Amino acid sequence: MLKKFDLKSNLMILVFCLTWASAFAAAKYGLQFWPPFWFLATRFLLTSIFFFGLCIVFGRLMKISAKQLGGLVVLGLLNNVGYLGFAWYSLSLPGTPSGLAATIISANPVLVTLAQFIFVTAAFSYKKLFGVLLGFLGVAYILQSRVSVDGVPLYVIGLLCFGLLSFSVATFLFTRLNCKTDFWLSLAVQNMTGAVALYIPAFLFESTPTVWFEPQFVMSMFYLVVIIGLSFVIWFKLIEQKGTAEASSLHFIMPPLGLFYGWLVFDESIPAGDYIGLIPIVVGIYLVTHQKAKN
Repeated sequence: MLKKFDLKSNLMILVFCLTWASAFAAAKYGLQFWPPFWFLATRFLLTSIFFFGLCIVFGRLMKISAKQLGGLVVLGLLNNVGYLGFAWYSLSLPGTPSGLAATIISANPVLVTLAQFIFVTAAFSYKKLFGVLLGFLGVAYILQSRVSVDGVPLYVIGLLCFGLLSFSVATFLFTRLNCKTDFWLSLAVQNMTGAVALYIPAFLFESTPTVWFEPQFVMSMFYLVVIIGLSFVIWFKLIEQKGTAEASSLHFIMPPLGLFYGWLVFDESIPAGDYIGLIPIVVGIYLVTHQKAKN
């Protein structure tokens, strides 16, 4: 028999997908005014301050061990520097197609699931494997018309692949490196790690931003710090409750939702054929996230 419908869990999934996929639209506004490293580093700094503040207000600021701190620093480097830093820098380079970046990063659920099958024997399931491959094929179908590697330097593809690898490793290692640390405190430390690391290339290679209080920029930064920051809490909870493979499979729905936000906010067209790709994506996510309950 199938597991009983979990309203709270499914609402978390819905909120997470809708908010996470909207990050690109919000970031696109901000990147009109600031270079990528400055923008990301400042976003991480403000997000860290935001979560440290929440920890203080709600009494969740606690002492963490050196082992816990080390694990959070590693996660911060993988998620905020290796994944977002490399991905945003690649997209900021002239001639890098957003479809190419989205296709490469969307392979995250495939890598995470394969890693689980290799390192966690009990996690193997042909159903899950078929689900993640089906979801990836759906994403690839939707984005194939937007992907072109003509004229894209090999090192740019390498940077995107490194971002993908960092994201996948961070997802797989989260439950091991987070060490039961409070989610808010975990995010505060991880974002501070990303801010410190990315301010180095920002000061060395980019010009200091001159626009600080443009309304669109402020709204973009606020959305990324508060709304997207809180969606990370949901992401961590989904990993904890659903497992890494199940949670990461939700990222298959991000490229289609990203295209929707592009249409909604920037009036970007969506070819009718794209909707066909939603079918294997939805089926793939269902196969990965819905397991039969034990008697």
